[in-house]
Amino acid sequence: MNTLSRMTANRWMFVPVLLLGMTVTIGTVTVLSAVVGHPLGMEPNYDTKAASWNAEREQRALNERLRWVVTPEISSDGARRTIALRIEDKHAARIEAGSVQVECIPIRAAELRQRVALSRQGSGEFAGSFESPVGGQWEFRVTVEQGGLRYTDAFRRFLTGVRGGGAAASAAEEAAHG
Repeated sequence: MNTLSRMTANRWMFVPVLLLGMTVTIGTVTVLSAVVGHPLGMEPNYDTKAASWNAEREQRALNERLRWVVTPEISSDGARRTIALRIEDKHAARIEAGSVQVECIPIRAAELRQRVALSRQGSGEFAGSFESPVGGQWEFRVTVEQGGLRYTDAFRRFLTGVRGGGAAASAAEEAAHG
């Protein structure tokens, strides 16, 4: 009996090897398709942010003491979005902030994040605009500075893509997703 006929007769010995090989191949392809070309929403300067955890805790404690309320309103005109914020204290008195900045981050394409400096529109009201052809869930990180105080807040909204049906559909979806 030659080697080829022996291997053919004991062909079942290759099944575990074949199954293990397919498992490794499928796992490798899955991980590569998830990672290659996608930065996975990496947080910029995360090592610095992690090293300054005490400062982050102190900022959260200050936010809790101030209890300011940031009320956002986002409107769309195609890919151009306008973000308007009303900033009030815990007694509903408007805050006259020195500067207001918003970091706009699309969750599924975090490398497209943008910083927007908002301009004063009225008493405690600020607005600015940014480009956003990407739809889906967005995170908005607000930084308000007034005198020597700094207040931070974050909120999320669902924004439609450019081809998603225009401003009316975007406003309806934003209202539905809160």
